Amino acid sequence: MMNVVHIDGLNGVNYHRLITPLTRLQELGIEFHWIQSLEELKNINLDKVDNLIVSRKVSVNNHKEFSRMLKRHGVRLILDNDDYWVLNPENPAKGLYETYYGPDIKKTIKIADVIWTPSRYLAKQMHKENPKAVIEFVNNAINGTEQQWAQQRKTRSSVVRFGYLGAIGHTNDIKEIGYDFSDKYTFGVGEMGYDTIFKFNKVEEPKTAFDYATLYRNVDVSLVPLAANRFNWCKSDLKVTEAAWTGTAIIASNTKPYSQIIRNGDTGILCGTREEWADAINMIDKKLAKKLAKNLWEDLRYHEDYNLDKVNGKRLKYIG
Repeated sequence: MMNVVHIDGLNGVNYHRLITPLTRLQELGIEFHWIQSLEELKNINLDKVDNLIVSRKVSVNNHKEFSRMLKRHGVRLILDNDDYWVLNPENPAKGLYETYYGPDIKKTIKIADVIWTPSRYLAKQMHKENPKAVIEFVNNAINGTEQQWAQQRKTRSSVVRFGYLGAIGHTNDIKEIGYDFSDKYTFGVGEMGYDTIFKFNKVEEPKTAFDYATLYRNVDVSLVPLAANRFNWCKSDLKVTEAAWTGTAIIASNTKPYSQIIRNGDTGILCGTREEWADAINMIDKKLAKKLAKNLWEDLRYHEDYNLDKVNGKRLKYIG
């Protein structure tokens, strides 16, 4: 079986959704032909290709004609999509999405034969766009043997360190917390615009997708606020996975997707109001943080939706 994988960049999405899982499958003997541009398909005998795997979208002039071309050669289009195609109003990329990415994502969904997604809620939205596609819940999972995940010894600290490691565009989500962090030790990533909100004691420069896990060495408790809206409900619970694989406790908003996996008070803390956020932040100490982190790790390490090899079993139904 020949599987062609289109990777349009070494970003975080491609790292988690295709590079990490498919590289692991390569180690187990599954072959992939990687391309960076759809133009490279012209140099491939498509009659020998079984699957074309793409991330989020294909950008072509005519999606229907592209689909007909694949079908003439017997090529199945597998779309991996982890995002809703309409961004929240405050997101700085909203204009770009509305003009370019969003339409391409929707058109690609409509022509896909198989869709992999790490969000059950997003799966329902995509089913409305393409009822004929086979849509499979395939969660994000981490390869714990990779150096950035395998070497997760925390730096020493006598105080609880609260970390926010979200990307740009989450100011409205952060407002869910509503806490003055003046008396807490906080850690974050520079250039995201959140310094004044969290009053970071320590800031590190943004990392690449291949070394960003090292940021968690400075964090005892990961803060994961999320406003309740359709775009956010379509997100994956990757922050929970990252916390588990880095020995980090998590305090998150009591909404999808986090409320579907975190057991409140046992594997993390869920907050639905600013008062609950304040209570959680004020009560957590080193001992409780370690307990929550350990429970989360034990809960997910062999879970069928979080263990990489088990998650890859779902992919193998189509590409093995």
